[in-house]
Amino acid sequence: MDTLFRSLPVFKGKNRLAGVLLKKKLQTSKDILVEGKYGCSYLLPNLIENVSREIFINGIYEQDTSDLFVGRSPQNGVFLDLGANIGAISVPLFRRRRDLKVVGVEAAPWLFPYLQRNFEQNGLDSACLVNKALFNKDDQDIDFFAPDVKFGKGSLSPTYTDKAIKVRTVRLDTLIGQLQLPRVDIIKIDVEGHEYHVFQGAEMLLGRSDAPDILFEFEDWAEDAAKLAPGTAQTYLMTKGYALYKVGGGTVLYSMSQPFTKGSTMLLATKKGQ
Repeated sequence: MDTLFRSLPVFKGKNRLAGVLLKKKLQTSKDILVEGKYGCSYLLPNLIENVSREIFINGIYEQDTSDLFVGRSPQNGVFLDLGANIGAISVPLFRRRRDLKVVGVEAAPWLFPYLQRNFEQNGLDSACLVNKALFNKDDQDIDFFAPDVKFGKGSLSPTYTDKAIKVRTVRLDTLIGQLQLPRVDIIKIDVEGHEYHVFQGAEMLLGRSDAPDILFEFEDWAEDAAKLAPGTAQTYLMTKGYALYKVGGGTVLYSMSQPFTKGSTMLLATKKGQ
């Protein structure tokens, strides 16, 4: 029945209906292999976390985000997936745009093997994967809070769990030098409110005239949990010459004159215009 659900278009109430008809499977399944859209194959740790549940029900996670990256990535471009999780964004992007060079960075040690497996079984053999936490300092051992079940909620803040593991940090500028990347075209970043700390460690990259587009989600409570004033990451990008756009339905962009400080929204930062 789950295969049938993935073959159906998204409709109002689809997730709720799946929750009723597939309740036991959604609550108890672990390490389940799923065939999704665009020929993608995923090993999912469980079906409780919304990332894997959306893949299980719809065959893809955040279709609009995937479409945005497909449209904005230049030919033979370089895509960085920062907070790559299990590859829910980068795997379908690569299947649709095989010309792209993909780099995935994921801090959670227990989740990293899932990312590796999903990259390998989808033909991303040439991609580069890094199991470190992006931060504003190199070679620090810091606490990382990675929930066992809600695996999409790993953070440097104890928001979803107080159980911490030590992870090694790297600055994005340092990593780009280590990987010898001549350029970066587009970035997806999801680090649960610590985007500002990652951006601090990417001062050289973000200061360039050909700096990459950046897609990230602003959530006021997440920056607050990171002990930052809401809007701090946006303000930093603006000082680097970025323009900010709110991402609406589909791939529609709305220009912003000042940072969001309340609520939540998906944002695109760019120096290239719409």
